[in-house]
Amino acid sequence: MSITLPRRLGRLCLALFALSALAASLPALAQQSQLFVTMNVHSTSFLNPGSGEQRFAPTFNWIDDPRAAQMQSESLTATYAGGTGVGEFEGRIGLLRAYASGSYPYCCDPQGHRINYGYAGATVQARFYDTIAVTGPGLAVGTPVSYTVNFSITGTLSNPNFESGGFLSADGLAEVRLRDMTSYAEVNKSWDAKKDAPGVYQLTLNTFVGRNISIAGMLYAGADVSDYARSARYAEADFAHSAGYELIPSVAGLNTTGASGHNFLAAPVPEPGTWALMAGGLLVLVARRQSRACSPRPSSKSGSSSAAPTVNGVTARR
Repeated sequence: MSITLPRRLGRLCLALFALSALAASLPALAQQSQLFVTMNVHSTSFLNPGSGEQRFAPTFNWIDDPRAAQMQSESLTATYAGGTGVGEFEGRIGLLRAYASGSYPYCCDPQGHRINYGYAGATVQARFYDTIAVTGPGLAVGTPVSYTVNFSITGTLSNPNFESGGFLSADGLAEVRLRDMTSYAEVNKSWDAKKDAPGVYQLTLNTFVGRNISIAGMLYAGADVSDYARSARYAEADFAHSAGYELIPSVAGLNTTGASGHNFLAAPVPEPGTWALMAGGLLVLVARRQSRACSPRPSSKSGSSSAAPTVNGVTARR
């Protein structure tokens, strides 16, 4: 039985809808860099009379915009019916910082009467994306090279950070991805404050001169407290000390500057010989300080004065 024209048109419409949905889910081909931030800071009460809320939910999205490589910051506080939510963000491409906290009074008085009914808290999520052309002076197209990303993360969660029933929670999540845009080979790390230790994580991606690579990072901080929480009245996810993303190229001079204009080059690590020289210098300084501390100070009755020199270098008289 042949398919009627209306059925064909229906299938065509479904196919076009699927293609448009797929296109909407993918970044634009021209997009080379992005800094995207979402925040939700709130304090809400459901107790009548007096139900209501204060809520802030800004979104920032810089696509192929020079501001994405410049430090941006936002700090918000919501207060209502005794509850408080605080959310803070600071960062740019290659550096993300986030903070979230929430507090809310207990539901009931000593007699068990409900005097509060609500919750407060905040979520802060930031992510960036940048592309880097794999080029370098004197390096021929097709030369095998690699990039190592130093992903450093520090932060803390309040304790307790979870209560059964979801009445209290604090979470910290982070991510790094390094991808070859030609082969789609990728290295990545997902970090969870409840499972992973803070510190520096290293991932290495092999690629070739003449290709492009992408680097992406994400940081999330969330905290929430309801009136019914029993273990604590406050929750905090403090990642205001940053998630940092740096690159170490396998060959000196290999490009580490993204399309955003940000240079991901990590600070060079001193060689073992350099460490030895630095340690020797510190030992000399310590020995000098100790010898000075052990030598007798001039007596106030001696001919030499213990008064400090003035600005012009002349010893002041006492």
